[in-house]
Amino acid sequence: LNAMVVDSTALPEQVVDAVVQSAFRSAGQRCSALRLLCLHESIADGLIEMLQGAMAELCVGDPAQLATDVGPLIDDEAFAAVAAQVQRLRSQARLLAETPVPAGQPRLLAPVAFEIARIADLRDEIFGPVLHVVRWSGDVGEVVRQINALGYGLTLGVQTRIDSRAQQIADTARVGNVYVNRNIIGAVVGVQPFGGEGLSGT
Repeated sequence: LNAMVVDSTALPEQVVDAVVQSAFRSAGQRCSALRLLCLHESIADGLIEMLQGAMAELCVGDPAQLATDVGPLIDDEAFAAVAAQVQRLRSQARLLAETPVPAGQPRLLAPVAFEIARIADLRDEIFGPVLHVVRWSGDVGEVVRQINALGYGLTLGVQTRIDSRAQQIADTARVGNVYVNRNIIGAVVGVQPFGGEGLSGT
């Protein structure tokens, strides 16, 4: 249930680039992939519009082709499970964006983004190219507390131009890896420190 917290000072282009890489690279099938995007309400509409544009440009298809950005899910079982979860979200959340998928190729699932009402509404990890977006306002510490309450703690992203805020979030988040102003899928196990807390720990 890896999250990214974006405040009102964040650079929009940098955020969208980091979100698309983190949520959809490897078809979202990384343990550190972005699942929950927390946008400050003052910039949420503009960022969502930019995200919609970026997702429309993604190329879904055969990973052997250099033009492909998003390939298939790993097997039929994974595809069926994620497709069922996406179908559930269609009735429970607001669809924000969905990338076109070519017909006739197996296990291709459209990268998709939904808006949910509350952080607590995210209960299960969807191990595929599925992004949940939630708006926040007020105290960023409360946002971190709600993320902590989900129980999982592998990866967290922070997008802000306020150094003290980035440090505050990193200090209070119960996660193993915190990335500031970049994508959240960059750690190489055995090269950089890597590990989780809570239900993501060992």
